[in-house]
Amino acid sequence: IAEWNSVFLTEVKQCGEALQRHTCRTVCHKYSNEGCCRFLFPHDIVDTSHFDPDTNSVVFQCRDGTVNYFNPYILVFCRHNHDLKCILSGKAAKAAMFYISDYITKMDTKTYEMLSLL
Repeated sequence: IAEWNSVFLTEVKQCGEALQRHTCRTVCHKYSNEGCCRFLFPHDIVDTSHFDPDTNSVVFQCRDGTVNYFNPYILVFCRHNHDLKCILSGKAAKAAMFYISDYITKMDTKTYEMLSLL
């Protein structure tokens, strides 16, 4: 078990660096987001995960503002980038619903255009 844990942690570090680190590119500034990454990078540094009653949201621990929030098991076993978010309700849930629908169906109407209708 100790050897497996050691190998697993090494894999998490290698995959995390290769797949989860964000570097701003041209796509980050589409839709008039000049000077501001539309993917909200860098994230704020957060010492511990906690529930924020003011915003009614779960705030994940963040040690490095340029790395996506990730699950180490999904990262190592699936080997793809992903971004975890706790979406309980409200605008974030609607935005996620439109994003997923847009991605699956590849609609001509873009997510930001649909959100402006809300």
